[in-house]
Amino acid sequence: MRSRSTAILSIAAAAVLLAGCSSTPSPASTSATDQVVDSSFESPAAMSERVGADGVALEVWSSAAPDGAAEAALDAPEAGTQWVTVNVAQWVSTEGLKDVDAAPVLRSTVDESFVGTAVSPRSIEVPMTPEKSYTFAWSFQVPENLVDAGALVLCTTDADDSACSALVAG
Repeated sequence: MRSRSTAILSIAAAAVLLAGCSSTPSPASTSATDQVVDSSFESPAAMSERVGADGVALEVWSSAAPDGAAEAALDAPEAGTQWVTVNVAQWVSTEGLKDVDAAPVLRSTVDESFVGTAVSPRSIEVPMTPEKSYTFAWSFQVPENLVDAGALVLCTTDADDSACSALVAG
């Protein structure tokens, strides 16, 4: 009976990771803008601090740079690139958005022209309810010479005034 329970828990955990996780904000945090720290590409927030701009907020929970396991879900990266995966909590304040509408971008402090487009390992788009927290994994193809978690930052958009977070604890 114990192995059956373990199997069920493992399946449930995998489903949460693949589909994204939604939760109601805790009573101490009633809005995506609560506890948002000022940040920018030039001065990213520390990992695990909430950043946001224009109704989209995120908080980096963990990262893998490079992430060889992403290939199993997303296929091999293009030649000369490697997968980098970031797990983030995300919030929106606008009705009608899906996970892909709030997808972050990855930038490099070594090459400011690099902007990595988020790729989802999920096979469906996840509708987002305003002011609820979602956990998503996003993967990015990064040129091999830029794969350094210490030099990568996750931003709400590729705009100069977007909010950004470091991928590693400072």
